[in-house]
Order: sequence, then C-alpha cells, then structure tokens
Amino acid sequence: MKSLIACLLAGVLAVLGGSAVAVYILDPYFQYHDPDVTGDIWIDERYQASGLLRSQDYDTILIGTSLAANYQPSWFDAAFDAQTVQITLPNGAISEFDTVLTFAYTCQEVERVVVGLDANILARNVDEDPDELPVYLYNHTMLDDLPYLLNKDILAKSIYYAMEEDPALTPLDEGFLWDYWFSKEQALVSYPRPDISDETQSEDYYLANADAHLEIVARWLEENPTVEYHFYLSPYAILFWDKMDREGTTEAMLTMLEHTMTTLLAYDNATVHFFMDDETIITNLDNYTDHIHTSTAVTSAMVTAMAEGTYVVSEENLVAKVDGLRQLVVDYDYESIFE
Repeated sequence: MKSLIACLLAGVLAVLGGSAVAVYILDPYFQYHDPDVTGDIWIDERYQASGLLRSQDYDTILIGTSLAANYQPSWFDAAFDAQTVQITLPNGAISEFDTVLTFAYTCQEVERVVVGLDANILARNVDEDPDELPVYLYNHTMLDDLPYLLNKDILAKSIYYAMEEDPALTPLDEGFLWDYWFSKEQALVSYPRPDISDETQSEDYYLANADAHLEIVARWLEENPTVEYHFYLSPYAILFWDKMDREGTTEAMLTMLEHTMTTLLAYDNATVHFFMDDETIITNLDNYTDHIHTSTAVTSAMVTAMAEGTYVVSEENLVAKVDGLRQLVVDYDYESIFE
C-alpha cells in the first residue's frame, strides 16, 4: 500500500512538475520572457500587464479600463515626447490601478501617468469592484508564482498557442485596439435602455462611493509629487445621459463629476481633461459602439488635445463646464434618438 501511495504521489508530482515547466517555457503572459513588440499574442490584459511593466522601457503609463484600449502608445510618445506603456483592465477598479502603478514605480523611473478616470467606476460601490487581478504576479519574486505555473487554464492556452500553425500576431502598439463596430446602429443595439425610475436620487447619491476611490488617487498624488498625473474623463455618448435621466441620477452624476474634479485640482501635480461636455462628439453616435466606448477617430484626437491642454479644467472654468453639460443633458430630447 505504501508503495502504491508513493507511486501515485510521484505521478502527481511529475504531472504538476511537467505542467509548471511547460508554462514556464511557453509563458503566454510574459512573466519569464519579453514579448515580441513587433508581433505577439495579446490575450489577457490583467495577466500580461505585469510582464509588460517588467520588460518594457517607459517613462509614461497609460492606464484605464476598456475605454483606454482604443489608443496606441505611439500617439502619446509623439504628443508628449515620451516612451509609453499601455495598461488596460476591462471593467477595472481604482484599487487594481493602485496595485499596477505601485509595481510600475519599482520597474522604471515614471515621469507621467495618464489615467482614464471613468465616471461609472467612480460611482460604483467599492464592494462591487472586480477582484480579478493576479496580484501575486505584480512583484519581483518567483516564490509566489505557483498559481501561475500550475494554472490549468494558462497551461491550456500555452499549449494551444504553441500548437497553432498560423497565430494572429499583433504589434504591441496595436495590441489592444478594437476599432470596429462603431456606428449609430451598433451603439443603439449595444445600449440596454433602462426602464424609467419612479425615484430621483439625491445630489450626493454617488459621493461616498467616489470618495472611497478618490482616497486612493489622492495617495498617488501625495506620495509621488514629482510624477505628472493626467486624468481624463472620456466623452460618454448622449446615450449614457439618457440612462442617467431614466434612472433618476443625472444630478447625482453631475455633482459627483464636479466633486471629483474639485478634489483633483487641489494637487499641483494633477491635470484634469474633461471631454464629457463636448456636444459635437457625444451627440454623434457614429463615434460609438455602445453608450461609452469611442472609436480611434475620437481617441486619437483626445491624445492631441491632452498634449495641447485644449480640454483642461481649472478652478476658474470648472463650474461653467459642468453647468454647460447640465444644460445639455437636462434639456436633451432623448426620444428623438430612437425615432
């Protein structure tokens, strides 16, 4: 019996060891080898991001949710005279950004961080934030990498891509682009229009949630005074404001936006770029694939605008900007969109 148990144990260890060696060698998430920036396979941002931060040379970081995907790092390189690495975490949380940036600061001398500060994640309760980031990969030791090396899904992907005869390889500069399906028809199809709520939420409805996220952001600014932070608020489509209108949260959202920008402007190393009030962009649904995601025609222009300071918010113009957006979204004829 003991010999049988020993054989079974040896067999299990051999399988586990073989799996770990296979993942180590094939390494689809670039933990132990550098990606080929001229063409590689980009499949899971949360896992591959740590490898990118460890392997690339950069002084600028673009970080955000899926709204930060439709950018090319080379745009920022040209606009800001920088070396940029792009980190996108779909449906990401500020707490995840915190883990990523903390690690990045140990990898390179970071001069600039461009943060996609999405209104919908600021408004979200922190208890609803995703818990998907493999935090154990965001350090400089292999001692805690067993969950990576022994992950059956990662092993399966390793073998699949190793055996694929003609894999789709994409340059890193275009690794996360998805510039397709942008039209009014697609935006409307992808927008789940909510029922009209019987209740209107108070102006401070989102403030506690926002403050929980902003506490983390404030720590970045305070602990890294020499780093230049650019926070941009993406131009959500007018459909987003239809959603707010029907849910009774328009004023709550506007109050949260004003509060967020006021908080950030208290810091000398923070610049805020407010694109949400650009009527030309947000009312043209051909720019969108749903109620928030914009095409590269918009995002490329946003990079130029950020470098030139076209949409910068100041203490002098903040209230006027929010009031202008308020007038637009409160008075808008939303039903005309669906006619």
